[in-house]
Amino acid sequence: MRKSVALALIQLGFLAACGGGGGGLTTPPPTPNNVETVTVDAGPPAATFTAVNTPFISVKVCVPGTMTCQTIDHIEIDTGSIGLRILADAPLTVALPAAMDTGGHPMAECLEFADGTSFGSVAVADIQLPVSGETATGVNVQIIGDTTYPTIPPDCGPGTTTENTVAAFGANGILGVGPFIDDCNSAGNCPIPTSGHPQFAIYYSCPTPSTCADATASVMQQLPNPVILFGTDNNGVIIDLPAVGSAGTTTVSGSLVFGIGTRTNNALGTATVLPEDPTTGFITGTYKGIAYADGYLDSGSNGNFFTDSSLVPCTTATGFYCPASTMSETATLQGTTATMLAAAFSVANAETLFSNTSYAAFSNLGGTNPDAMGFDLGLPFFYGHKVFIAIEGNSVSGNMGPFFAY
Repeated sequence: MRKSVALALIQLGFLAACGGGGGGLTTPPPTPNNVETVTVDAGPPAATFTAVNTPFISVKVCVPGTMTCQTIDHIEIDTGSIGLRILADAPLTVALPAAMDTGGHPMAECLEFADGTSFGSVAVADIQLPVSGETATGVNVQIIGDTTYPTIPPDCGPGTTTENTVAAFGANGILGVGPFIDDCNSAGNCPIPTSGHPQFAIYYSCPTPSTCADATASVMQQLPNPVILFGTDNNGVIIDLPAVGSAGTTTVSGSLVFGIGTRTNNALGTATVLPEDPTTGFITGTYKGIAYADGYLDSGSNGNFFTDSSLVPCTTATGFYCPASTMSETATLQGTTATMLAAAFSVANAETLFSNTSYAAFSNLGGTNPDAMGFDLGLPFFYGHKVFIAIEGNSVSGNMGPFFAY
């Protein structure tokens, strides 16, 4: 998996980065204008590792109200986090204005993912998805590794891995399109931590670049889910990827569809809805007779991560399973209603899979989960499925978000 916010867990990252330039937000979009091309590949060359099971798109960012823009590729799509985050060394070359707090001071944020922590300034941008043409204006975004703010606050993930460069992060950025409207799970203000590091997101007020202090961030000051700011098609997303064979493959091309039930190409159809816990975003995954309460579907996870003491752990591919032969497994998923849905997946020897260094997509990659109650179906489960992620507060065919469906 990659990183995950509210519905987070583990993750081994493998991504990459690259930058570019572009025009303004007036470019006529192609048809259909709610579908973005998703590519799973080895990631950008600036990363120090090969991306595995990492879905990428490109995003255009503009100085608000202008045609001063840049298109940045290899932005990871993550249904387990919220908001657009760009690595400063992607490189981000357009000078985006700082987001200010109520006291007129620039803001910064620390976000703890499952595999590390990222710190950077908060800026404001107009954004456009260059294939679909979907746009949002005046969006708060995080600039990870912004060199204007060189001092990482001491409460920003102490003891965790720092991921403030493309080389460490593995992507040029991440676009969180999960089931909540902002990155503190819409619980109102993002508070100042009371002890240690009890929350995944911390906001700061920065009177000077070296004196960032913990601060409360209102819902309007936090990073939003950009999807909710689209003019239409703003109640959720669909990730539609083709099946991948047991040996894996070099690249995969699929679609990120915006909106659920807003057009003929995003109808819920016969998909089964699994309502999520409205506070945590979790569903329950029952596997080999054990109910795991912290379950979710996460495109940002590069494997299926769960607990199974009968599966042999890898020796060198730490955190992954390496069974002697491929194992066929089944779980039952259940949301907050009585509806249950079977989830079939397989687990192959990760070290054997990784031995083919030209391959970036594997449908049978699995690993351990540090959350004793966690059950994470990552991108391997998305292959061959059309997965719906409905955002909280929206009713789709009589089903209230947040929910997963497939």
